[in-house]
Amino acid sequence: MKIAVCLLLASSTVWAQSPGNGSATPASAMTFQTNPSGTPSPDAQALNELLSEVQASAQKSDTDVARLRIDRWKAEAVAKQQAQSSAASIRRNLENAIPDLIQRIQASPSSLNANFRLYRNLNALYDTFSALAESAGAFGPRDQYDPLATDISELDQLRHKVAERVDLLAGANDAELARLRAKVAATASGTKPASKVVVDDEQPKPKKKAKSTSPTPSK
Repeated sequence: MKIAVCLLLASSTVWAQSPGNGSATPASAMTFQTNPSGTPSPDAQALNELLSEVQASAQKSDTDVARLRIDRWKAEAVAKQQAQSSAASIRRNLENAIPDLIQRIQASPSSLNANFRLYRNLNALYDTFSALAESAGAFGPRDQYDPLATDISELDQLRHKVAERVDLLAGANDAELARLRAKVAATASGTKPASKVVVDDEQPKPKKKAKSTSPTPSK
């Protein structure tokens, strides 16, 4: 069991680190596009709730990872070192990468690229976080493992929600692209053809003058 966990930790790293130097953004400070009436549109409300959940989950997970006492785990020194490295990588992701990606989506809610980057990061984070939680369950006390197990479950649900949003955005983009292509095709086919000059070779024949029918004067 120890060997399997060590290998899993060794191969698990959070590749998606902070894309920038952004700091954590409180969920309450998030604002999104509104409709003309001044209230958030249904899509903006759904996105607001989703990103608030992601931010809250990241903050809670960061707290739980920070509370780990990996140095006291009943594991070999190499396993402890690998777990500590994974924990540090996870915390950097939670504190820097997640808030930065949220801000990117906040700036451009309909950006497929921004939403997909968050989804991809959550997947990478899930893999490494799951390995750390498994190690906590194998080598650490129960009170350190249980919070991580809850965090992993929430993270799994959130990454599926973000995946659904990415799927919807991709479908909307495909529909818009098809509409634009149809519009271009319609415009091209609707071009007025060049006017044709019709030449009539059959010229109208001149009308014959009618013969005079007046009587001839008598001699």
